[in-house]
Amino acid sequence: MSHHWDEYWQQGHLTSFGDSFSGNYSGVLETNWHQDFNALADNFKVLDLATGNGALPLLLNQHFKGANKKGEVIGVDLAQINTNLDELALNEQVRLSLLSHIDCSSLSFEDSSFDLVISQYGLEYSDLALSIPEAIRVLKPGGRLSLVTHHSRSMIINRNRRILNVVSQHSITKVFETIEALILKMGTLTNAEDVQRIKQDIECEQLRHQLNQEISTLAQSDEEGLKDSELLTYVASLFQQGLFWPLAKKQQYLAFARQQIETLRDRLGELVEASLDELALSAMLANLIELGANLSSINQIEDNAGQVLGWKIVINKTI
Repeated sequence: MSHHWDEYWQQGHLTSFGDSFSGNYSGVLETNWHQDFNALADNFKVLDLATGNGALPLLLNQHFKGANKKGEVIGVDLAQINTNLDELALNEQVRLSLLSHIDCSSLSFEDSSFDLVISQYGLEYSDLALSIPEAIRVLKPGGRLSLVTHHSRSMIINRNRRILNVVSQHSITKVFETIEALILKMGTLTNAEDVQRIKQDIECEQLRHQLNQEISTLAQSDEEGLKDSELLTYVASLFQQGLFWPLAKKQQYLAFARQQIETLRDRLGELVEASLDELALSAMLANLIELGANLSSINQIEDNAGQVLGWKIVINKTI
């Protein structure tokens, strides 16, 4: 997984798809895990792969709050985890630790260490030909590997695919080039007279009109995708809150906005590519018997409106 995920998790996200859901995984995504958690015996040991900022370990820790059940949950991720456990009101009965820079395809844990290995919207970013055998290796005989993965036709992927299509257009580059030319022509503004000056400047007006046309073209291709990309927020911030910023600060903010859009494009490209269709699922599950495991169940997860959220896959370790 690329370095831009370090930056993403450092922004405090708990989910891997930004603002698609608020806070921790909730609703049907939360209750989906209750059956897995409730099946755990006392003194359980659970491993969460590609944990992000620890959403599932935190969910498990709180699930048993007030219950007379002890255990341990470890969350690991290749990226830098940005959750400070000392700031949280944790259930002391369930020990929780989060470990950064751990590759799911090469785990440091001993064989047969865990009762349950879980992952939600994470393991599919790895090389599944390596990470699935590793997950099964660290399971105890009779243990379960329980996964929620991205579905190639889910509402999450469909929404983010639309954003990706917008930010991948060449028009995005033109927008930033036009903004750069416009702020250079405007220079530093300090008062209302300066604003009137640029309104009367023919070249400034031409650039402003060109920028509006370029944004309008993007909106015509997919207005909702454009809104979700946050490009409009960056543009508004620059020309409203930042109107009287010094030129150097405007240029710095423009470079920041450009980098954010490029990072978003790369991250969503990985998100879409990681989503699984039926063919990819078949390839992932093809060698389970050789690994000493079998498929217990595979189902689509849907929300209350019937929209697909992902795949739920449960694998049992038999030996």
